[in-house]
Amino acid sequence: MFRTRSRVGVEFRVRRATAAAIGVALVGSALTVPALAAPAYADPPASPGPLAEGDVIYQVLVDRFKDGDPTNNDQGDGEYDPDDLGFYHGGDWAGLTDELDYIAGLGVTAIWLSPVSEQQPLSRDGLEASYHGYFTKNFATPNEHFGDTAELQELIDTAHGLGLKMILDAVPNHTADYLAGTSTTYSPSTYKPDAPLDDPSYFHHNGDCLFNGLETQTQIENCDLGGLDDLDQSDPDVNDYLMETYKDWVDMGFDGIRVDAARSVPKDWLADFETEMGVPTFGEVFVGDVDYVSEYQDSEWGVLDFPYFFTVRQAFSADTDMNALGDLFDQDYKYSNPNRLETFLDNHDRARFLTWADDNYQRLRSGLTFLLTSRGVPVIYYGTEQADDGNGNPYEVPIANKDNRKDMTSFDDNSNLYNHIQRLTTIKKAYPALQIGTQREMWSDTSVYGFSRRVDSTGAEAITLSSNSWGTQTRTIPLRAESSITVGTVLTNLMNTSDTVTVASGGVTGKQITVSLGEHETKVYAPGTPVSTYSPEARNTTKIRVHYNVGLGHSIAIRGDEYPFTWTSGRGARNVASDVWEFEVERIPDGETFEFKPLIDDATWSTGSNFTGTGGDVIDIYPTF
Repeated sequence: MFRTRSRVGVEFRVRRATAAAIGVALVGSALTVPALAAPAYADPPASPGPLAEGDVIYQVLVDRFKDGDPTNNDQGDGEYDPDDLGFYHGGDWAGLTDELDYIAGLGVTAIWLSPVSEQQPLSRDGLEASYHGYFTKNFATPNEHFGDTAELQELIDTAHGLGLKMILDAVPNHTADYLAGTSTTYSPSTYKPDAPLDDPSYFHHNGDCLFNGLETQTQIENCDLGGLDDLDQSDPDVNDYLMETYKDWVDMGFDGIRVDAARSVPKDWLADFETEMGVPTFGEVFVGDVDYVSEYQDSEWGVLDFPYFFTVRQAFSADTDMNALGDLFDQDYKYSNPNRLETFLDNHDRARFLTWADDNYQRLRSGLTFLLTSRGVPVIYYGTEQADDGNGNPYEVPIANKDNRKDMTSFDDNSNLYNHIQRLTTIKKAYPALQIGTQREMWSDTSVYGFSRRVDSTGAEAITLSSNSWGTQTRTIPLRAESSITVGTVLTNLMNTSDTVTVASGGVTGKQITVSLGEHETKVYAPGTPVSTYSPEARNTTKIRVHYNVGLGHSIAIRGDEYPFTWTSGRGARNVASDVWEFEVERIPDGETFEFKPLIDDATWSTGSNFTGTGGDVIDIYPTF
């Protein structure tokens, strides 16, 4: 059935199930409507509901996930090169639909898609293709590399049938880079966005954003982000077109919206946009300052929590002072609702977590446990569950945009990290405190941080404790004064249900627990019978122990032929005694042989032949230099 909607004197039709109005384009004052797409389902599955507190989002770069239809890979514009991470690789909506069971099995509740709109095939200089979705040519028509509207509708409906919500990535700030610098004319005249946005007066002409710390907010909202042409949302025609076009996409069945470059869009427009769309939105505000970011939640349901990202990644990947976490959460009062902040450890613009964590899986497991139990709506970047290595490249200035966007090569639903995340999503669904509970600090020092999340109306509570130390850390920690948990209550670690602690009397609140945390470990304690029993998988750890006294001020690095080792640069070993240096890794398969060699200061090689190691072993070597 059709429904009629009228806005700003322009009337048009929308059909939710079939995306009838996708592709609407303004021509002068008239609208043209393409032929209807065939419905994916005669009776489409109902949406699970709008994005909400307690959801877990899985972020997908469609082009890098799975190729379900090779016929749409190469459109003949030089944009397709599967051997170059800067160009299209062939992933599409059909391929993503094929793997929805894999995503649903992970236990996430929502999928954040790459932008869906038609793209300018290449950047102005021809050095980058638009596979990511941020070089918009026509907001109203689909990116033909990903498929047509019928395939998108099938993806949405199939996802809904599996209980997965769908999140649209909206890009209202800009089009592709058609106007050079501050130019007000297109050159050549044919190189321009599709109508109706092919009028240069619809754009600002102030040149590229500098982001030098000196720009005013007005300048940030009126400059070209990375050279991309900055739309003037205050222009009535621009406003109406963006509102109407994105509403048509939403009416296909999207349950939430991520707003790209929200910092570059006026806040009042963001608020109007969310109201018009009728679903929760969360904006990208790529800043680490809580005072700045928090203001955007006054205009949107949520906001991507970059302050959380910068702080948590540093603490869990690099073993820095855990007190910084307390400093971060102490500012939660500045947000309208911290449980609606979108939190993450890495994404499409930042290097993979493992590249910062020296490929240490235990650091990642601990970070993920913290991510999925702390306040906010966690976002898991595709491939994290398969230990994507980001090609070992931590470089991300101004953004990371290649090695962190590799093709998905494994859909192993029994990998160690997949199972770990699956357990985390299981407990998150089972414990309301982990969904909507108020977070309150319980402990903070340089190596250990802990918090409680409690639903104050019911008393439901869970406790998360984390250590970023290499050694076992034991703390006696008072329960919060607000806690309803009584002395004598047995708390079970939901990430290893054989591990329990009993609440004892004592401490500043009269009740406390004594907990031991292992190497880079996060535990999640809750009272009562756990939702299910669980034991963490045994770690396949390869440990290299280099016995050599390098002298004060020097260090040992290791190079080798099996990632995370390479022959071009070394991995720094950890000094555990005056003449012992260690490096441990889980990536090397059990029983696989590899060659390696230690260096002093990653410069002076040990003498003699390469050493040979076997995955899963402890390897002691006594080199000479």
